[in-house]
Amino acid sequence: MFKKIFSFILGLSFLYLLFYFLPIYNGNSQAIFNNPDKLWAHRVLDYNDVNNKYADFSGVEVDVFFELNQNIFDVRHHGSFKGNTLLDYLKNINDNELYFWVDLKNLNKKNVFAVVERLNELVENNVRKEHLIIESKNIELLVLLQSEGFYVSYWLPSFNLFKSIYEVYQVKANLKKYKPNAISCSYHNVDFYSRKFPDYNLHCWTNGLVETKDIDKIRKISLRNNVKVILVDFENNFLK
Repeated sequence: MFKKIFSFILGLSFLYLLFYFLPIYNGNSQAIFNNPDKLWAHRVLDYNDVNNKYADFSGVEVDVFFELNQNIFDVRHHGSFKGNTLLDYLKNINDNELYFWVDLKNLNKKNVFAVVERLNELVENNVRKEHLIIESKNIELLVLLQSEGFYVSYWLPSFNLFKSIYEVYQVKANLKKYKPNAISCSYHNVDFYSRKFPDYNLHCWTNGLVETKDIDKIRKISLRNNVKVILVDFENNFLK
């Protein structure tokens, strides 16, 4: 009985290793940002910090909520309304070559058309459209932004020992159907998604890697060809 149980567990483990390591989709789209300097500043919600602290970076990530009643993007990571608009944020950036990863926290069916209209208004005089990357987990609605010429990044769920067995095939189906410009995930999941989608443009964030000893770990991530953008919480760009 013990040998049968052991053989079953061994066989199951082998099948799971095959699942983890083998790719399931080799498609891709043109890279948004294809530069060896892959480090961007993470969660920079004050344009003064962009101009002063993070001038050494090619891009920054900013979190926003779209306030439908006021027709504005409110710059905040969480919590209640702040009154800091993305319009003011972009107008006060000194570097015209800077890229922006816009983490749109609340894209939904009720606001998507207003979001598209407002984004088109924002890029008229404040930033080049090709310098914006809009991120959301709602891939069905992101495609509407993409059809307007905006670059989009599809937020992926964290790897889970059990849920990922079926979730990753839904991700594959979405990539084939909607063809977002990039996929994005935590650095914890870079290895998994790089194996499943080895050629797809991947953007990641490195929350928690804030000490000097973590620099080598980030450097190793940057060596992956499919990884195009890495958000970091350091004030200096140590890849330059």
